[in-house]
Amino acid sequence: MPRHILDRLKLISAYSTGQESNVVGPSALMVETTVRCNLLCPMCPRTGADYPNEDMPDSMIYPLLKEHAEMGGDHVYLYGLGEPLMDKRIFDLLAYCKSLGVGTILSSNGSFLNAERRKKLLMSGCDHLLLGLDGATESTYSHYRVGGKYQTVVRNIRALAEENARLGNPIYVVVQFIRMKENWHEQDKFLEQWSGVAGVSEVRIKDEDIGLDEHRTYEKDGHLRENPCHTLWRGPMVVRWNGDVFPCYHIASGGRPLGNLAESSLSELWNSPRMQTMRALHSEHRSGEHEHCKTCPAARPRLPLLLGAMALRGTTVRRLVPMVEKLAHKYPALLSEKRQKKGI
Repeated sequence: MPRHILDRLKLISAYSTGQESNVVGPSALMVETTVRCNLLCPMCPRTGADYPNEDMPDSMIYPLLKEHAEMGGDHVYLYGLGEPLMDKRIFDLLAYCKSLGVGTILSSNGSFLNAERRKKLLMSGCDHLLLGLDGATESTYSHYRVGGKYQTVVRNIRALAEENARLGNPIYVVVQFIRMKENWHEQDKFLEQWSGVAGVSEVRIKDEDIGLDEHRTYEKDGHLRENPCHTLWRGPMVVRWNGDVFPCYHIASGGRPLGNLAESSLSELWNSPRMQTMRALHSEHRSGEHEHCKTCPAARPRLPLLLGAMALRGTTVRRLVPMVEKLAHKYPALLSEKRQKKGI
C-alpha cells in the first residue's frame, strides 16, 4: 500500500480513537518564511506590533521542510504574517517542497507579482495561490490594504491569470474578498469583476468568522460536546520565523509556543506532553478547560466531513473549502449540531 494512503488511514484511526501520541506527523504545516511585509492592514496582527524585518534562516527552514516530509507531511502553507514574495528564496522553497512530494499553498497580497516573479511562480511547482484584495474599488481596497496600490495589484493578478490559463492552469488561483464592515457592499461588484476570468480558479467571499459557534452542543454537565479539533491530529502546526512552534494558528496569535526548533525537533514537539494533554482534553470533550481552545472561533464540522477531509490530499481540501463555507452559511445544521446548553 502506498505510504500516503497508509498515513491517511493511520490519521483517521488516531483521530477517531482519540490517540494522544499520534504515530503520523502533522500532514499540514504552516511555515512563516518571512515576517517582512509592505502593507499595514488594520486587521492584521502584524500592524502596530514590533515585528522585525526578518526571514527564517536557511539552516532552519530547509531541515524543517525535509523533516515534515519524512513525517508524512502532505502539504505546507509557506506564509505567515509576512508577504512571502518579499522572501527571495520563496521560489526555491516551493520547488524544494515539490521535490519532496509535498503540496504547497501560498498567500500573497499581489503587490510584487511583476513579470519576472510571475514566470518564476508559474514554474515553481506551487499548487495553490490565494490572492487577497478585499475591495472592488481603489478607495475600499486602500482602507484595508494600507500601503498597497490597487491598480498595480489588479494588473498583476490579471496578468498572472492570463499566463496561468495559457499554461493550462498549473496553479489553482483564488482571488479572495474577506467580508468586513467597510467593504461588504462591494461583494457583488467584486464577484462581477473576477468571476469567469480565465486563469482564476475560484472567487472566494469569506467572512472573518464563518459563525458556526451557535450550533455547538453541550453535554448535561455543561461541557461542550463536539468533535475534537482536527488540527491537533492533522495540523497545520505553525512555525514562526524564529523557530517557535505552536499547535495551531489561534495559539500562535498570542499563546505560548510548544518549543523552538533550535532546541527540539518537529517530531518531538508534535508528540510533546503539551500536545498529548490538549488531545486528551478534546477527546474527553473538555476543550473548554484550555485557556485558548475555549476562545477559539474555529468551527468544528460533523464527523463525516472531518474524516472525508482527512482522507483527501490537503491541496484538494483547500479547493473544497469555499464550497463548504457556502454550505455552512446556507445549511449550518448539515455541518454542525445545534447548540444546547445545560438546563435549556
